[in-house]
Amino acid sequence: MNTSPVRWDPYDPAFFANPYPTYARLRDESPLYYNEQYDFYAVSRYEDVRRGLLDRDTFISGRGAILEFIKANAPVPSGVFIFEDPPLHTVHRGLLNRVFTPKKMTALEPLIRQYCAKALDPLVEGGRFDFVADLGAQMPMRVIGMLLGIPEEDQQAVRRRADSALITEAGKPMDFSEHSFVGEGFEEYLDWRAKHPSDDLMTELVNAEFEDETGTTRRLSRDEVLIFVNIIASAGNETTNRLIGWTGKVLAEHPDQRRQIYQDRELIPQTIEEVLRYEPPPPHIARYVARDTEFYGTKVPAGSAILFLVGAANRDERKFADGERFDIQRARLPHLTFGNGAHSCIGNALARVEGRVALDELLNRFPEWNVELDKARLSCTSTVRGWETLPAYTLRANDNSKARPAESATALPGDAVRLAGAEVWKLTLKTPMGPQEMSAQIVRQGDGFTGRIDSPMGSEIMKNGKIAGDTLTWTMEATKPIKIKLSFEAKVVGDKMTGKAKLGLFGSAALTGQRV
Repeated sequence: MNTSPVRWDPYDPAFFANPYPTYARLRDESPLYYNEQYDFYAVSRYEDVRRGLLDRDTFISGRGAILEFIKANAPVPSGVFIFEDPPLHTVHRGLLNRVFTPKKMTALEPLIRQYCAKALDPLVEGGRFDFVADLGAQMPMRVIGMLLGIPEEDQQAVRRRADSALITEAGKPMDFSEHSFVGEGFEEYLDWRAKHPSDDLMTELVNAEFEDETGTTRRLSRDEVLIFVNIIASAGNETTNRLIGWTGKVLAEHPDQRRQIYQDRELIPQTIEEVLRYEPPPPHIARYVARDTEFYGTKVPAGSAILFLVGAANRDERKFADGERFDIQRARLPHLTFGNGAHSCIGNALARVEGRVALDELLNRFPEWNVELDKARLSCTSTVRGWETLPAYTLRANDNSKARPAESATALPGDAVRLAGAEVWKLTLKTPMGPQEMSAQIVRQGDGFTGRIDSPMGSEIMKNGKIAGDTLTWTMEATKPIKIKLSFEAKVVGDKMTGKAKLGLFGSAALTGQRV
């Protein structure tokens, strides 16, 4: 038991790497925490965070939603709707509510799948990819770039510019002395839209008429549109980028649950919700305290800054039974990752659709993967928590000299990588061209299984694995020496396997096996 007083420094890299033990202590020992060094309060229990996010009269957004911005007492330019209070926030958010509806975001699914396929298909044969560089940093920016009307060739430059604005020096707060929301870099696109209207959000913002907080009917100023575009482009990339990275890491650590999802894709929506709860991209949300308030008998004076610790609240066992455990079968309860109330994330429907499609398309190509945490790197920011790089290898990645298996896996002799929890078989298939020696790895899950077969011709994924008593059936698509679909049926008795394989036009072949 740790008997020393709990101390929490949100900028400490050690804390940032794994905040959850400290979060648990804050919930139990110091549910209202005061940090003297940086002069802010924090609450960590679910009900306190939920209440604070709903009470927009006491905890206002008009001074910012980032701790460093509030402490800098920086002016908020008109159009930074995430840092506004009513009535201005109501007006500005209303302009976007008509665009970011769940129905409209769901309608983007076919296009999102195309972007995922374009990113992932070239990586299948090699079996190696980076969850962030190859997917998280690609697909979300393409989607939000398409919605805004940013040319595809410019989208990655926009993403890099947004990322650089969030990066901080390890162990230090973000410097807002020179931070700007003015939308630098979008001027040329905006000027083009003014003369050449297009079917995109930027054009809609340029031409939208609305009644502002004074009752005047007008259009957004040029500066306001630039700010809107800047915020949407940044936020539209960051959350989903981090979500994809956390999905890859958490499911690599829970391969049994990943196999359940692979067999039953209906589990994907609840999986994404559980990832969002378990590893929220925004670890906390800041507010300015507009009037004296109280938590647990202690006064929080007006003029203070307070952090609502979303990452802590989402694991509070007062709300979530066994909250520190990742469980895709968890009973559905509302997490606070996207905030709560009037300032809940306007892009949450889009992020959810992107997360669901990304996971589905990943599983279509890579039923199993391991991440290389020794080569991964967390982003150094104080506003979002996620991976800057997260390399992974899959069933096709046979060059074990270039990858160290994850802790849940152990190396096999040769160049194969053992799947966590797998039973290993040495198989012989008596084909018309002579006996074919193979090794199989089978990971059972209820009445089904996943796995792969390695042979001199390469590695192939075992698909449609089913278990009926002592009989296993599966299919496999071989690509060498020719492309052919194979169907297997085998009976297991003790450490022996006997059966047959259908070889398409080449008839069938006897199969024998010995458990290794």
